[in-house]
Amino acid sequence: MRNFYLAASLVFILDRLTKHLVLLADYHRIELLPFLALVKVWNRGVAFGLFSSADAANLIFALATAFALVVVLYLSRRADTMARIGYGLIFGGGLANLVDRVVFGGVLDFIDLHAGGLHWPAFNIADLAITIGVMVLLFAYSKKKA
Repeated sequence: MRNFYLAASLVFILDRLTKHLVLLADYHRIELLPFLALVKVWNRGVAFGLFSSADAANLIFALATAFALVVVLYLSRRADTMARIGYGLIFGGGLANLVDRVVFGGVLDFIDLHAGGLHWPAFNIADLAITIGVMVLLFAYSKKKA
C-alpha cells in the first residue's frame, strides 16, 4: 500500500500547490507556448463543465466523488504494485478535486491545451493524474490477462 499512498500524496500536494499559486496570480490568460496557456476557470459542474448551472448538483457530485474514493481505496488493497500506483493517482486527484468542490463550490482548472482548430477544455493536475491513473490501470489489468 506504500505505493498507493505515495502516489496519492504526491498528486494531492502537487495539485493543491499549483492551484494555490494560480489563485495568488493576477492574470486571466498567459500564453506559455503556441499550444499551451495558463487560464483561471472555475468548473462548477462535472467534466468539461457539464451540469454547471444546477446548484444541488455540486452536493451530489461531491457525495458521488467521496463514494468513488472509498471504492478506489477498497480496490487498491487487492491490487498489484502497478495497479496500486494507478489507484493512488486516481485517489489523489479525486481527493484534490473534492477539496475544491467542498471549499470553493467548484473545481479550479488552469491548464489550457490547443493546437490548430483543436481546443481541449481546461483541466488541472488532479484531472491529469486521474487520466494517467486510468491508463495505468488499463495497462496493469491487460497485462494480467495476457
